[in-house]
Amino acid sequence: MLGLLVAIAAVLALRATAWFTGPLAFAFFVALAVWPIDAAIGARLPRGLRWLGHLAAMLVILLVFAAFLIGISYAGQRLAIGLPEHREALVALLERLAAFVERLGLPIDSLRNVVSADRLIEPAVGFLSWLANAVWQTAGVLTLALFLILFMLVEAPVLRRKVAAVTTWRGSVDCRHVLVDVAGRVRRYLLVRAFLGLLTGILYAAWAWWWDLPFVIVMGTLAFLLNFIPTVGSIIAGAVPMAVAVLRLDPASAAIVAGGILVIEQVLGNYVDPRLLGRQMSLSGLVVLVALMFWTWVWGLIGALLAVPMTLLIMVVAAHVPALRPIALFLSDAPDIDELRRNSLRAPGE
Repeated sequence: MLGLLVAIAAVLALRATAWFTGPLAFAFFVALAVWPIDAAIGARLPRGLRWLGHLAAMLVILLVFAAFLIGISYAGQRLAIGLPEHREALVALLERLAAFVERLGLPIDSLRNVVSADRLIEPAVGFLSWLANAVWQTAGVLTLALFLILFMLVEAPVLRRKVAAVTTWRGSVDCRHVLVDVAGRVRRYLLVRAFLGLLTGILYAAWAWWWDLPFVIVMGTLAFLLNFIPTVGSIIAGAVPMAVAVLRLDPASAAIVAGGILVIEQVLGNYVDPRLLGRQMSLSGLVVLVALMFWTWVWGLIGALLAVPMTLLIMVVAAHVPALRPIALFLSDAPDIDELRRNSLRAPGE
């Protein structure tokens, strides 16, 4: 009971301090991801020039952040500008839907009063315009994260010595091994997500181009960026080309487009993704969905991005502590403790 109360208090504290703890966690995982760049460059330079490793790592981070902000902003603006141009197509679609409902003998007048093209387009355009502006308003959060990342990279050697001193205590958990394990898994996860996002974006754009759909670049950009948000991101990215196909194509062609999107998602999500990540990264699908909702509630958009890394962190830490291994077992998709130990107590790729 005491442990449960402490856990609840910790979650409420994280949510109340989301303005700081969210960027701090984000900075921690980003620092783990770029640490090899910093270390590789710093190891090849004299002591007085090792700051060039920090500079190179920060430049990589700045380029990634800039690409992310520009991509989301571009997609939101293009959709906000282009949606009103499809008003007539949406009106025709709603009329066909109304005729179908009327043939079923259902009341249609109230439906026509509630659902109209303008009532659908105006809120969507407003939301997309707000999203494009809100992305740039996160610059303050990213600035705080950049400073935290820089200090984490600078303090990393001292922190490693401190962790080494702590782990010399009798009976303590080997924190260095846990940290290296988590870092390797997070880097592998981010690389696989980036590769699959790029591949998904290319396939989405090529499929939309084949059917002569508009917003081809937007579809590819959203597929790449939203791939970092598990489950929900893929649903949103796939819904955009499906919706555009429904507006621009006949029902049969729209169904073929939707089927192609589903095939892409199924092949990449159920076949390529597990084989690239490996058994060591396997989290339960239910756990990923619950973690996405939980961390989004705690930290908002940052929580959605960090849902899988945070869950991986908890799973790895719990797997290295014998008393907490049942928690790690329920977070993973391993069927028993022995399988969990084989998959979790070794570095990814072994």
